[in-house]
Amino acid sequence: MNGIRNVALIGLGLVISMVVSHFGIELAALIFLPLFFLWFTLWDDKKARQAARRYHQSENYRQQTN
Repeated sequence: MNGIRNVALIGLGLVISMVVSHFGIELAALIFLPLFFLWFTLWDDKKARQAARRYHQSENYRQQTN
């Protein structure tokens, strides 16, 4: 799995560098910044849901043991 992630990261770096070299930094930022913000928002939401689930599971465990 780490190998696939490393190859994908290298491929993403190549794509970004090709877009920047061909279109310029302004257009590349116009393309990639919204995608980055979308990814970051989804990642943060996932982490918040995981934390809430862990909290609720620990609360249920405490109630069952008392």
